[in-house]
Amino acid sequence: MFFILSKILDILLSPTIWIIAPLIIAFWLKNVKQIKKAILCSIFLLLLVTNGAICNFFLQAWEIDPTDIAKGKSYTWGVLLTGGMIKYTDTHPERIATGEAVDRMIQTFHLYQQGAIKKILITGGETSIPHMMIDKSNESINVKRLLIKMGVPSHDIFVENKARNTYENALYSSRMLKNYIKNDTVVVITSAMHLRRSILCFEKQGFKVRPYSADILKKETPGGFLSYFKPSEKSSQINFQLIREVVGIVVYKIQGYI
Repeated sequence: MFFILSKILDILLSPTIWIIAPLIIAFWLKNVKQIKKAILCSIFLLLLVTNGAICNFFLQAWEIDPTDIAKGKSYTWGVLLTGGMIKYTDTHPERIATGEAVDRMIQTFHLYQQGAIKKILITGGETSIPHMMIDKSNESINVKRLLIKMGVPSHDIFVENKARNTYENALYSSRMLKNYIKNDTVVVITSAMHLRRSILCFEKQGFKVRPYSADILKKETPGGFLSYFKPSEKSSQINFQLIREVVGIVVYKIQGYI
C-alpha cells in the first residue's frame, strides 16, 4: 500500500500539476481579478520551475559531491541501486537499451575494474502496479547482462530483484549481506541526487556506508547571461526529482525507514 501511495504522491508533487492547477481554478472563477491572479500564478510557477539557473542553485546545495576511492583502497561489496539505467526491451530482446541513469552502471564497472570493489550487488525489482503502472525493463537482470558483456565475471555479480523503493533496497540488501554488515563497509552507488536518502536507509539497516555519486546533474561552470532567462523542460524534470527526494526523506522519517 505504501508503494502505491508513494506513486500517487509523485503525481501531486509534479511541477506540471502545480502549473496546471491555477489554470483549472481560473476556469471556474467568475471574478476577473481573481482569474488574472490565477493565470499570473501559473505563469510565475512555469518560469520558476523551468529556470536553469535556479535549478542548478538547488542542485549544488543538494547533490553530494563525488569523491574518488583512493588508489589501492578496496571494498568487498559495491551495492548498485537501480532506477532508470535500462529502458523497455521487449521489442528487441537482444538489444539492451540504456536509460538516462546508466552512469550508475558505468561508475560501478569503473570501480570494479580498478579493484575498488570486488563484488557487485544490483538491487531493485519490478515496480509495476496492476492496472496503474507497467515496468517491463527487467532492469537488474539486464544490468547484470551488460556488466558481463563488459567483462565482469558473472560469479562476482549478484542480483536482488524484490526491492521497489530505497527502503527495500537497503532492507533486502541487508538480508543478502548480513554476514558482512558488522565488519565491512559497503560502497553504495546511486545518483548524486538520491544519495542522501540512500545513505540514511542503508545506515538504518546497520550498514557502514561509503557513498559513491553517479549521474551528477549540477554544473560547476558559471552559466551565461541567457541561462537566467531561457526556459528549460529539463529543469522542470530535475526540480521534480529534487522535490521527490526532499519529501521522500520526510516521509521515510515518519515511516521509521531512516
